[in-house]
Amino acid sequence: MLTVKINSYPNIQEIMKAYTSQKRKQPAPGENAAGAEREDTLELSAQARELGAFRAALKDVGEVRAEKVERLKKEIEDGTYRADPWKIAEGIISEGLLDKQV
Repeated sequence: MLTVKINSYPNIQEIMKAYTSQKRKQPAPGENAAGAEREDTLELSAQARELGAFRAALKDVGEVRAEKVERLKKEIEDGTYRADPWKIAEGIISEGLLDKQV
């Protein structure tokens, strides 16, 4: 077994001095070099902002009424569903969907 004494190296004291002085110069976690606290920042990408906008828009959408969906599915399957073109046109105009791409 090989045992090496650290103190036996001639420059160890200078190395230790350099290390401890460098350690004192480094700011503590959460501080900058001047000793003041750092301020955290967060920058979101355009894609993340767009996703946030979509999530906010989804909150405005009402809950799906399961019974109405089932009734409409049955009417479509049976061939008895009749769409009201005036209501559809009114909805398109009121929502301003003519000028938007969905």
